[in-house]
Amino acid sequence: MTETVGVAEAERGSGVPRATATTAVTLATQMCRFDDVLGAAAADRLLEEGCHALMAEVRGQGAGAEAVVPPTWRCADQTARFPSLAAVVTRLSPMVMTMLGVPVTDARVSFGFTMHNELPADDRQQEPPVRDSAGAGDPRRIAFLYHLHRRPRGFTGGQTRIYDTTVREGHPGIAESFRDVQPDHDSLVFFPADAWYQVRPVNSPSAKLLDSRFAFHGWLGTTSQ
Repeated sequence: MTETVGVAEAERGSGVPRATATTAVTLATQMCRFDDVLGAAAADRLLEEGCHALMAEVRGQGAGAEAVVPPTWRCADQTARFPSLAAVVTRLSPMVMTMLGVPVTDARVSFGFTMHNELPADDRQQEPPVRDSAGAGDPRRIAFLYHLHRRPRGFTGGQTRIYDTTVREGHPGIAESFRDVQPDHDSLVFFPADAWYQVRPVNSPSAKLLDSRFAFHGWLGTTSQ
């Protein structure tokens, strides 16, 4: 598993709760990662199909035939379009639930497709950490990211920073500790959907679509989703 461990400084004025008391309890965010998930040839085909879907959606929103590659983009639910990825996630899900300690009854797989061609490194322009689950009652229980990129990689950065959680007086907040997960081609990482995470700055010097950071971002959720 490729990852780095470090300490991040708290962002001021981000509106995201962060624990400050030294008596707060810090809970390590469990995660698991799989490499060479589909195999090189299948992963390359998935990347090509994902790019076609993305650019069709960009043009469909009025960008025209000469569509410029946007800095970031997200295609909504793509689960039915990419059954091979859904099948792999479904096959791995029992093992993932055990490793993370997060059971999901009658688990349902869903995912979209995301692209980052440019994310600024300026702290004032970065999006704050987010989490996919709103907590109790949210059907999304486990989040996952399946990373893709052309080889050789045409961008720098793009790690997914997954934060630990600090609990103080029953209220969760973002801990200073985290792990940065590298967005390696054909790798799949799972973590609890209520954990905070953040995509780190991305720089693609060519600004070409195929030199972007791509990921299928999805969830294992209950059937009430």
